[in-house]
Amino acid sequence: MQSNNSTQCLVGTSPFPFACHDALPCFTQCCKDVNIYLTPYDVLRLRQTLGVGSSEFLSKYTRSFLAKTTNIPVVQLAMDPGTLFCPFVARDGCRVYENRPWACRMFPLDLSTTDQQFRLIAGKDRCKGLFEPSKGTVGDWLEAQGVFQYAEMDRAYQSVVPARFKPGGPMNEGLGRLLYIAYDLDRFAELIKDGRFSKFHDVDEKMLSAAGQDSEELLKLAFRYIRAQMDELYQIL
Repeated sequence: MQSNNSTQCLVGTSPFPFACHDALPCFTQCCKDVNIYLTPYDVLRLRQTLGVGSSEFLSKYTRSFLAKTTNIPVVQLAMDPGTLFCPFVARDGCRVYENRPWACRMFPLDLSTTDQQFRLIAGKDRCKGLFEPSKGTVGDWLEAQGVFQYAEMDRAYQSVVPARFKPGGPMNEGLGRLLYIAYDLDRFAELIKDGRFSKFHDVDEKMLSAAGQDSEELLKLAFRYIRAQMDELYQIL
């Protein structure tokens, strides 16, 4: 691959000679002074591995705000102010590797603007892993990194916005704050404790029981709740 391959579109069957390990001179440098945007599922996995609640995690480890105009929630991992490294990176590598964010699993790839296509976001000048003689395809790499489960959960999150909302278009601030509930599941868990919740939102005991025992089911129920609220509110705004 040439150094300008950061603009080349790749697909699942494209050859992908890449490997990352601690013998590379660039090891962990991709974890420094970068913008890592988190999905609700990223937050769920990270705060579970750290053993903290969602509100504490968001307050301590992220920069969170509503984007201008669109009011879409933006949750960005906060770099260490002294070193500019990710707070979860040590000299010997990632301390939360099994539950690392989607963006970290993808690196050095990113989604292209076309569905099922990818692009390199780092060249060989920055990422020496692209010199490694490993064999495999883009699809092999993504599967090995556990990307597909993260992508599936993100599709579920993206589906909560009604089809009539135009990406990049303006959104009411209140709707943006409603979307943020998907990140702060502690708040949603308190909400569903209200005995009126199941009646008002057509949620049966089986759903509530599953959400109480499994955080991923709780997140899916939050998506369901947000979508229902979005559908209703879009009709009156």
